[in-house]
Amino acid sequence: MKRRTLLLLLILLFTGLASCKKNGVVPSKGKDLVLTPAELQKVAADNAFSLKLFKKLDSASTGNTNLFVSPLSVSFAFGMTSNGANGQTLTAIRNTMDFNQFTQDLVNNYYDNLITNLPKLDPLTTINIANSIWYRQGFSVLPAFLQTNSSYYHAKVQALDFSSSSAPATINGWVNQQTNGKIPSIVGQIPANAVMYLINAIYFKSGWKEKFDPAKTAKRDFYLPDNSTVQTNFMDGKIGFNRFDNTEAHVFELPYSNSKYSMVIVMPANGQTVNQLAAGLDSAKWSSWMHNLAGGSAELKLPKFTFSYNVDLNSTLRALGMDIAFSDAADFRGINATQQLLITDVVHKAFIDVDESGTTAAAATSVEIGNGAPAQLPPTVIDHPFIFAIREMKSGLILFVGTVNNPLLTGN
Repeated sequence: MKRRTLLLLLILLFTGLASCKKNGVVPSKGKDLVLTPAELQKVAADNAFSLKLFKKLDSASTGNTNLFVSPLSVSFAFGMTSNGANGQTLTAIRNTMDFNQFTQDLVNNYYDNLITNLPKLDPLTTINIANSIWYRQGFSVLPAFLQTNSSYYHAKVQALDFSSSSAPATINGWVNQQTNGKIPSIVGQIPANAVMYLINAIYFKSGWKEKFDPAKTAKRDFYLPDNSTVQTNFMDGKIGFNRFDNTEAHVFELPYSNSKYSMVIVMPANGQTVNQLAAGLDSAKWSSWMHNLAGGSAELKLPKFTFSYNVDLNSTLRALGMDIAFSDAADFRGINATQQLLITDVVHKAFIDVDESGTTAAAATSVEIGNGAPAQLPPTVIDHPFIFAIREMKSGLILFVGTVNNPLLTGN
């Protein structure tokens, strides 16, 4: 009897594991976001809109303020709105939101997929995506419009007495609840001509995959856009992250929990300001940065004349066309026929002294060759204004994007 019971338990165990594998779910590790080829194209379009919106907002802001938006939230809200638009109005919405390559059915199904599955990707990450439609009591709304948004956007639909003093509190209470108290209100006094609110709310919370050590947090200088400094707390940790550098930017990607989501940080290089970097940012450049991210680990700090010259030439040479030599596709079999070798570092140092008697000059260049194992990066400090984004790692979908010009500011 005991043997039969044990056998039955083993069968149930293996059946459960097989079911998990069949559904693509690894216990405690979450699952991947599954998108059709057309939906992957929609991700690219959403990111194009995200960057377009971000650039427009950034160009209108001063260098002394921070910026943070969720273009995805805007897309959800206008996805719902577009279901009620026609003619040139619909065309204008679709062009602005970069919906114009896709049928309305695909747009609706795509956002339905995101609402349903983004919250399920990582059990250690909390994502709440919620939509609602509030319309003035007595205002006639076509049932098909409400049904479409209820079905695809999971929208809460409610008629409300807009003339009542409690109406704003009702709508704001819903937003406050959906964002876990982070956005306590979205509407003020409701004007007499208002008949409907289409609202999206997104909430995100996750821990770093590799956490910073609180005991190492310390004050450091952060350089403001005018190059003055403020003292602020910097987190400090020897952690793994993805990285890409070129002559324009230093790009870092810090994964959250199970590497389903990440924060991407982009700090301008070569003296550029964040505004200058943002002005030249587009989908192609962003995609290039993301595709060239490579794993490594380093001590990362994040908020928180005799003439000589020293420079690391890695990013410069890659930008000039030598990228393959720094990658796993490098071929240095003339050095070793069996090892996968690549250039891991190029350092150049120069010295010059000019005096009454003449000139003394010297230079040295070191080309470091290594194998395919990830190199240990030097300590890194993110101590200048930077762009950042939170994205879903598999599809690359941007959820939030912003800039930090002063980490001490609490509002704009």
